[in-house]
Amino acid sequence: MIIGKIWDSEYPWDVRVEKICRTLTEAGHEVHLVCRNRGNAPIEEAQGGLTIHRMRPLPPLLRSLEGPLSFPAFINPRWYWLARNVFRDQSVDLIICRDLPLAPLALAVGRALGRPVIVDLAEHYPGVLRDLYNRHDFRLGNLLVRNPWLAALVERWALPRANGVWVVVEEMAKRLESLGVSPSRITLVSNTPLPERVARLSSIRSEPREPDTIRLVYLGNVESSRGLLTVLESLFLLTREHLQVTLDVIGDGSGLALTRDSASDLGLEGNVNFHGRIPYDEALNLLPHFDAGLIPHRATAQWKWTVQNKLFDYMAAGLPVIATSLPPVRRILADTGAGVTFVDRDATSLAGAVRALLHDPAARIRMGNAGRAAVRGPHQWAHDAARMERSLARLTPRSQHGVRE
Repeated sequence: MIIGKIWDSEYPWDVRVEKICRTLTEAGHEVHLVCRNRGNAPIEEAQGGLTIHRMRPLPPLLRSLEGPLSFPAFINPRWYWLARNVFRDQSVDLIICRDLPLAPLALAVGRALGRPVIVDLAEHYPGVLRDLYNRHDFRLGNLLVRNPWLAALVERWALPRANGVWVVVEEMAKRLESLGVSPSRITLVSNTPLPERVARLSSIRSEPREPDTIRLVYLGNVESSRGLLTVLESLFLLTREHLQVTLDVIGDGSGLALTRDSASDLGLEGNVNFHGRIPYDEALNLLPHFDAGLIPHRATAQWKWTVQNKLFDYMAAGLPVIATSLPPVRRILADTGAGVTFVDRDATSLAGAVRALLHDPAARIRMGNAGRAAVRGPHQWAHDAARMERSLARLTPRSQHGVRE
């Protein structure tokens, strides 16, 4: 099968885009990815069975306008003609659009070419935009280009018209059914890790653990909705009890400066280490050297309907997980025994969870082993890849193609 894929940012790199494209090409499909190009990269690049088709840069005199004029809005004609021309010239059999912003455009291209369209929802996009509205660095332009109410309207219009929708958690599937998406069109393709990543993380020997200490790690973007200020407050409570607790933050983002300042204000400079952004593979190699992985995300709509890649990365590294009680994460941790949850934005609750694991090394080992077993068993990528392949097969042969009116 020849598959066209739309990704609304630059490529490389994105972990889910890479995982899906790689799985498709290894299964014998030919994949053509269209993406943004603010860095003036080559407009076409082959990577095995994947061919990347980047947006042609603007002329030098207009280069300063590249950002706004390549913005991934479904009304942007540059995106429409890029996708339509590439997918027509490559005679694609099916189109996959990653996330909501370009879904209406993908449907329009699919209708023009007579090809089915799958929308891959890695997150609850209206919820993402709603959190942007609550950030300290909110910008007036968000009212036009990142409006959560407009995104909700797009979601209600586009998703019931797609031939298929991929979701990362069962909770999102139920939510989409309530919006009118047929259950037969919804497929669970979660954020579970590729098997070689599980094998690599399992093979790394961790450093000897010091008694009566616990080293926490957070991997990911540093933003206000990620809950790191609650983590710092809990560390403050624990250090007042003279407990040996440290935190390593691997990543950066709009909230990094505020998080650093808060750590300093609380007198935690000796307890918190900020690594900044480092290559993903290097970051993963660090994980087995810690004692527990954190997912402290606030319980907003952005996080209630998805599951983070870091959950499965922590599990593959043998780390017990300490997470906010978000429905999908709570369900997975309860089913697998791979970690514990705490009350959203409650530093005392989080401190209690950390304290319990600090004083019970056997529980940490038990949870870490359960996590590793889960990503080799019910939460392995092979199951998601098989469901993905079956959803593609349902949309062939070509006589069945066509976007719903």
